[in-house]
Amino acid sequence: MRASKIFRWVLYVVGGLIAGIILILVVLAFVPITIDLSDYKGAVESAATLALGRTVKVDGKIVIATSLQPYFSLEGLRIGNPDGFQAGDFLQMKNAKIGVRVLPLLSGKIHVTETRVNGLSVMLVENQKGAVNWTFSVPDDPSPKAPAEPKPQTEDRELELQSDSLVMADLILEDISVDYRSPSVKEPLQFKIEECTGAMQAGKPFKLSMKGKLLDEPYTTTIEIGSLKELMEENKSRMEIKTDIVKTRFDFSGAIDLAQVAKRLTLKAAVAGDRLDSLNGLLDLDLPPLKSYRAGAQLTLIKKRADLSDFIIQVGQSKLSGKMTIDNSGAIAKSNIKLRSPLIQLNDFDVGDWSPAKSASEKPVSDEDKKKKSPAAAPKDEKAASGEQVAELLSPEVLAEFDVALNLKVDKVLSGSDELGSGSLTATMKEGRFSIDPVKLNIPGGSFSLAASLKPDLKAPEASVRAVMEKFDFGVIVRRVNPKVDMGGLIDLEVDLKSSAGSFDQLMAHGNGYFDFSGRLENLKAGIIDLWAVNLIAAVVSKDGEDASKINCVVGRWTMKDGLLKPDVFLIDTSKIRICGKGQVDFKKEQIDLKMAPTPKKAEYFSLATPIEVKGNFTDFGVGIQAGGLIGTTVNFIASPVTTTFKRLIGKELPADGKDVCSMPIGPENRSAKPPAGCK
Repeated sequence: MRASKIFRWVLYVVGGLIAGIILILVVLAFVPITIDLSDYKGAVESAATLALGRTVKVDGKIVIATSLQPYFSLEGLRIGNPDGFQAGDFLQMKNAKIGVRVLPLLSGKIHVTETRVNGLSVMLVENQKGAVNWTFSVPDDPSPKAPAEPKPQTEDRELELQSDSLVMADLILEDISVDYRSPSVKEPLQFKIEECTGAMQAGKPFKLSMKGKLLDEPYTTTIEIGSLKELMEENKSRMEIKTDIVKTRFDFSGAIDLAQVAKRLTLKAAVAGDRLDSLNGLLDLDLPPLKSYRAGAQLTLIKKRADLSDFIIQVGQSKLSGKMTIDNSGAIAKSNIKLRSPLIQLNDFDVGDWSPAKSASEKPVSDEDKKKKSPAAAPKDEKAASGEQVAELLSPEVLAEFDVALNLKVDKVLSGSDELGSGSLTATMKEGRFSIDPVKLNIPGGSFSLAASLKPDLKAPEASVRAVMEKFDFGVIVRRVNPKVDMGGLIDLEVDLKSSAGSFDQLMAHGNGYFDFSGRLENLKAGIIDLWAVNLIAAVVSKDGEDASKINCVVGRWTMKDGLLKPDVFLIDTSKIRICGKGQVDFKKEQIDLKMAPTPKKAEYFSLATPIEVKGNFTDFGVGIQAGGLIGTTVNFIASPVTTTFKRLIGKELPADGKDVCSMPIGPENRSAKPPAGCK
């Protein structure tokens, strides 16, 4: 009996111990017990420093809570920069909490139940050698290797985690600040995120959702990474980024390689929106109000080479596509650009009253900005500053650093329903010489070609331009301004100028050659022009009809010698008069001195025919009566009943249709020929 009692007590004790152990295990498994490890920060910092290869400090508490889902929290984490970078922290964090599941750890898997970070500040730095401070693994062989051949594009492949070896159920980041510094950036770039949430589950991509404000504009961003495990272990993966801001969508996708960001990067980017000017407030620009636009390209950077492929810009129906290569591996940067447009509709670029000439002075200036601009530091005239920038870009030193080849082809250009033609352009910049050779356009009714060259040089600058336009239908331009107007004609142009000039704006001041044009116009009424020289009384009382006077043509053949442009022939021919001009345009002094005199095609009674002149500088010139012209006009007007009678008896009338001058050829031949009839 006594033995059985002892046996029962043993069972009670053993059962109690087992129950106690089970209770303890239950408590440990389901009831978190917090343990303050702040006294062991030194060991934690040393272990983390050894693992990451850089200094790790914890300024606040370190707490661990035990359970089947333990969590780890710390305050005041600081991670320093690696060797080769300036002293300071790569990362600072106010507090963080990370929870995991114990059971998956037994299978070698990491399942994170919660990651919450508050007050995260990261400083991304790229040094002079191209190294970056945000990678934590260094290859065994640091010697550079040839980049691998690019794999076929896989943008259609679904982004997903390949296994459940690393899973994150809930990620919450708040108050995030990321700064970026590099030798090429004067001021650090700063990005702030109010809130970032995400999750990473097996069979799904690692997804982050962010929201915040950029320059007071709300934005949302989603980031999808194919494999965080791959990104953490190998510093590479695929990524997609989508951002919506000011009614505009930005898309980026591609392969990222953080360890070799300075050696290789593949990125596909796109932007689309309903109106381009919706970005004005965000970018602090005055963009044109282009509607229904999109742009995109794939950028591949390999060491000192950049390839831009699948390039496309579209506005409405107008579309431009192509590719570009920039090679900076040699002493001279080389670029090759090939572009093609199947269609350009000019109506797609109707921007209303918007103009790129609007200056910043039209914008209101705050009192704070006014205080910053003292009189001693007042900026130069905006046009002068712009001119200096252009001159600097076209300096021999700058042009000698680049070799550029551009080829552009346009299949069709439309203005509403009017087809303006097609064309191509080839431009090069080589050995300091900028050349356009050729521009070829198939224009309505004819053709246009242009060749130009500029080589700025302190000792022997050169510039030239050669342009030929044949039978351009002037009516296309008129109908674009007013579709109801039935007016047109054909225009010819031929220009051949050479100059020893350092820039295109000095081409005319030192130019030698000729500048010819001829326009045979249709349905363009002479109107008030004929009042100048025909019978004044008859012109006033007459009504426009089928026999109304019309402008037949305008002809100009100008010769230039060392910046002085003089007309060999300059006339306007109408049904009733012929107006002839003479004088000169001095491009060195920027002075105009032209005289225009009308001649009736048949002698008229009571005709005015007063010579006028255009005189002054390029920016301030006036139109007036030629000296002595008013007295001569008065005498001729009074004596016209007598003189006109004799002129009609013995004189010869000029052809009403102007056929003797309107078909006059233009070009270098016969430039010293005598003036046409009716021109003294």
